[in-house]
Amino acid sequence: MRLLLGTAVIALGLSSCGGSSLDQSGQNPQPGVSSSPSTPPIWSFTGLPGPANAQEMPVLMVKMENDPVVRPQTGLDSADLVFEELVEGGMTRFATVFQSNIPKAIGPVRSIRHVDAALAAPIADAFVFSGGAHKTWTFVNQKMPSNVSIITEGGIGVSRNPKHVAPHDVWLNPRKLLDSLANDNSPCSGFFATAQNAQIAPIPSPSPLSTDATAVPSATPTVDASPTIMSTQPVAIRRVSIHFSSWENPVWTWSDANLQWMRAEHTTPFTTPEGKQIGFTNLVIIFVKTISAGYHDPIGNYVPRSVLTGTGPGYLLVNGTRQPIFWHKDHVKDHLTLMDVSGQLITAPEGNTWVSLVPVDGGTVKFTKAPAQ
Repeated sequence: MRLLLGTAVIALGLSSCGGSSLDQSGQNPQPGVSSSPSTPPIWSFTGLPGPANAQEMPVLMVKMENDPVVRPQTGLDSADLVFEELVEGGMTRFATVFQSNIPKAIGPVRSIRHVDAALAAPIADAFVFSGGAHKTWTFVNQKMPSNVSIITEGGIGVSRNPKHVAPHDVWLNPRKLLDSLANDNSPCSGFFATAQNAQIAPIPSPSPLSTDATAVPSATPTVDASPTIMSTQPVAIRRVSIHFSSWENPVWTWSDANLQWMRAEHTTPFTTPEGKQIGFTNLVIIFVKTISAGYHDPIGNYVPRSVLTGTGPGYLLVNGTRQPIFWHKDHVKDHLTLMDVSGQLITAPEGNTWVSLVPVDGGTVKFTKAPAQ
């Protein structure tokens, strides 16, 4: 039994890309993972050029805190992929994914929530967090593939940082952890589904989820054979304000100089410990249902549970533009499918990507259009 409620190091074997399955030939069914010498090697989550074994390198997911008292976080700017999710007290936490750029340290590391199973299961080789409530532990233990190594407090590479106070003092030495794991060299092609493994559901009716929302017709899409980067006319956007709660309202501003979306907390730049503002190339905003996790935190706060299965609306923001999308995910273990309003599969361009899981009830997104040229 993998479930432990205290200090734990669990399943320290490494088999790549979480719960991804192989086809009858023994090959990963997703396009983009090819042994053909004519295919340039790229990193699984950024699509950027990498070494010959780039997609076979281990995928590390780490749960990180976003309480204002812990900012600036360590190692966050090195992530290939970040998921932001609502937790108790109106705050958010991050599920961070590392493969192409492993930092010297990552922290602070905090506890899991139910939705993390849907994030880690399709892709993670190693999943690091500091613990979790019994209900959440039980759910994650049931849903996580057996080949995902789960590392908690007391595990290899996990230690207390004396410069911080508990419970904000759990830190990870990722290189020490990864060096301790056996690598089976199986490839990973990223988190977002592509044509060969995508399951498409009917597009739901539109709802007024944000100001300046693009009207989206209700339809049942058919899948184009080849995913594309941008398949509908984009709208130039300069600023995105995401309202998770009255407490958490991150703001992203497009930078032509950096070719990135630069993050701020309200009006305060969101920075690294060295003072550099954090930016990401691509933003994916998806609206998710939020239900009760079935327990309260130690001071009595309601604990929300984001549900990342089913179908819902969202936005893809790249290169200073926005387009409406829909997402779909049948099961916890499945990759996430993105499609445009006509039902054509789409993917994010090269570069690191930030995914915001915005509550469909209470969450809003506001866009500021770029000035007309």
